Parts: sequence; structure tokens; C-alpha cells
Amino acid sequence: MSAVDGQEARPGTQAVERAIAIIELFRGEQSALGITEIAKAVGLNISTAHRLMRALVAAGFMEQDPVTERYRLGIEIAVLGQRALEQAGYHLAKPVMVQLAEATGESVSLGVRRNSEVVVIERAASSQPLRFDHPAGAEIQLHASGMGKVLLAFSGFTPEAAIAQLGSLPRFTEHTIDDSARLVAALHEIRSNGFAVNHEERYQGVNGIAAPVLGSSGVARAAIGVQGPALRMTPERLQELAPMVRRAADEIARLAIRL
Repeated sequence: MSAVDGQEARPGTQAVERAIAIIELFRGEQSALGITEIAKAVGLNISTAHRLMRALVAAGFMEQDPVTERYRLGIEIAVLGQRALEQAGYHLAKPVMVQLAEATGESVSLGVRRNSEVVVIERAASSQPLRFDHPAGAEIQLHASGMGKVLLAFSGFTPEAAIAQLGSLPRFTEHTIDDSARLVAALHEIRSNGFAVNHEERYQGVNGIAAPVLGSSGVARAAIGVQGPALRMTPERLQELAPMVRRAADEIARLAIRL
């Protein structure tokens, strides 16, 4: 009997923890997994994994392909995610984002923080053929994103403390700020300006600008960003867009979002 199986008699919280661990397996790029892969990744035997998967499928949180028998996320996950956004009030930001996309000619994203990443929860695409879109659900390291940097700068902590919580700062391009002292200095400047710029720090050839959506306490609960090809989003253009992005962030903050 395995160590996992030997703990079957523990309270039902263990089943919940295991189910969450299974769902978390699908957070990355892997869209479908077999039962053996799931069992191995979570540390379960096949029979226990089967039992949990049957329960998740019955609830609509997972689906099983009838041909390959592999599992993927179920539609109920999307339904609950949409309801969460609506209940938080973030869906009210979409008209503001569409207006900003039309006014700037570039794509607009709304993101929230999750640990060391900013997660895109809403977007409004540019109408231009050459553009850069963050798909909903995209995960971007905080230190390499305009949205991420404003979330850090207005996190309620000092820039020094905010950076200390991140740990390592992976380098994505030659422009990524991967030095803690430089990033701290950047956050101080962002707090002073009220916005952050991104010069090809995550994606080569893509620049952006972002502003914080502040709660009543002055802490950023979300960030709105505009991003596009560096050939259009020049440093001069980013500065021109700053007042528009800040106004959009302030408008979203006023739209009864429960911050």
C-alpha cells in the first residue's frame, strides 16, 4: 500500500485537495492528459485517480474524450470563471477597454495579480492587421510586464518589499529588468508617474503602457494595459498615451468594481 493510499481515511479535505491538484495540472499548455499521467503527477494510484476523475466529470469540471479517453477541462470551469468576473464587476470594464482600443488603435488588456504573475482576464483587440493581443488567461511575469509593474508599484508594499517577495527575475529579452535594484528604482518612478511602460521586456518587438485600477485603499486590484508593435508604440507614443490609459483606469475603478 502506498503512502497516499494509506491516508485514505483522512477527512474529506484530502479529496478536495487532490481534486484541486488535478485541475491545476491543466493550467499550463497541456490541453489533455491520460489517467496514468494524472495519477503520476498528483501522486495517486490509478483507481483513486479514476474515482476523482469520475466525480469531476460528473460535476462538469472535466471532460473525457470518448475516442482517446484523455481528459480536458470541462465547460463548467469557464462558466464559473465568467461568473467570478461578473460578480467582481470586472465585466463592466469591457466598454471602457473597447473605447480605449478604438482611440489608440492598439490592443487593450485587463489583468489581475496571481502570485508572481499577472493574469489577463479581459481584452479588447486592435482592428489593425499588425497587432499584439494578450489572450484571456495569458500569464505574464510581473517584472516583465507594464501591467505587472504597476501591480507591484501599487501593491500596498514598498517597492523594496514588493520585489523581495518575487524571488528570481527571469530574463526573457535583452531588455528585461532582471536586476532587483533597477526594478526597485523603476517602481519608485512608476509610483510617481502613475503609469508604467514596457520596452520589449517580455516580447521582442512589443511595447506597452499600463496604469493601475486602484481600490479605495489606494492598492491596485487590477491593471489596464495597451500593447502593440514597437514600430508604432515608440517611446514618444507611449508618453502620449499615458493620460488616456490613466483616465481609463480611473473610469474602471469608478464602475462599481468591488475592490
